[in-house]
Amino acid sequence: MKSRSRQTALRKLPKIELHRHLDGSIRFETIKALAKHYRIDLGVQSDEELLEKTKIKEPMNNLEDVLDAFWTTQKVLCSYEAVKRVTFENIEDAFEDGVKLLELRFAPVFIAYGKELGFDEIMEGVLDGINLGMNRYDLQVGLIHILPRPMEPHKHAESTQEFLRYKKSIHKNAGRLCGFDLADSETATKPADFIPFIEMARGAGVGITVHTGEDTDARFVEEAIAAYAPSRIGHGIKIIDDQRVMELVKEKNIHLELCPTSNWLTRSVDSIENHTLAELYRAGISISINSDDPHLMDIDLINEYELVNRYFNLTLDDFYKMNKQTIAHSFLDPDIKEYVEKTYFS
Repeated sequence: MKSRSRQTALRKLPKIELHRHLDGSIRFETIKALAKHYRIDLGVQSDEELLEKTKIKEPMNNLEDVLDAFWTTQKVLCSYEAVKRVTFENIEDAFEDGVKLLELRFAPVFIAYGKELGFDEIMEGVLDGINLGMNRYDLQVGLIHILPRPMEPHKHAESTQEFLRYKKSIHKNAGRLCGFDLADSETATKPADFIPFIEMARGAGVGITVHTGEDTDARFVEEAIAAYAPSRIGHGIKIIDDQRVMELVKEKNIHLELCPTSNWLTRSVDSIENHTLAELYRAGISISINSDDPHLMDIDLINEYELVNRYFNLTLDDFYKMNKQTIAHSFLDPDIKEYVEKTYFS
């Protein structure tokens, strides 16, 4: 398939994206506009300097260095209106990528850090942002609340409580608060530290996904499964090194949210060609293709599908089947998933 016709076909393909970070995907022009409007000093003197600080185009030393890049863009998420705008733009971008069901994740503890910005303002901004997006574009959106592991434990408790308060509220989109995630460095904390928060979320009917096995080995994935019983895992690519853990993931039908370019930029894989995606897929592991932090990483979701097609020879038929199967792993309500499947995959 030639490049242009391939891209057109891939853009038309109906997609399910389960792993996109709101706070890792802010348009460059939006960063500039919000910084100007709120008079935020981003520590740069030119657009070129800002591009260097807000775009990761080559592999960094490790995952930690990539996570550090988030702090520049974090500054502009400083108000209800800013959060609402960025949420809406994420939905608009996903729609342009051909996404029909999007689960957008966000970390209130990270967004609020160092600001006079309440968790309630963040929740309202995100909820109103998806309302605006879904009113304008034909796609279904769910929201996943993230706890960044190394940040303050008391803030984790406050953020979780606020998330669950909104989940039970009469807000129009309360039912869209459908998932709970742990992200950031696995080695800085212990799994047991987060079990109470995970169980609070599970008790409220929220789906559980966990970042693990990205820059850590299969043992961490096994520990996460034992501690949290997640139905999905963010990344999880290192299970390829342990057949027993692979069988565990397959037996429990745990879905892997895979992000090829992100894994290359964090040096979790040494090249796209050596990514484990195709091997996992052909081993019968449930997977999806995701963009992770598209604006930060200067990509879109089409880029990820092109890479997988080019390097692993997965076809449009493979992608169609993969996306259709991924619907079942969404945390959104069954009636929403049924609508998406009947409308785009029947």
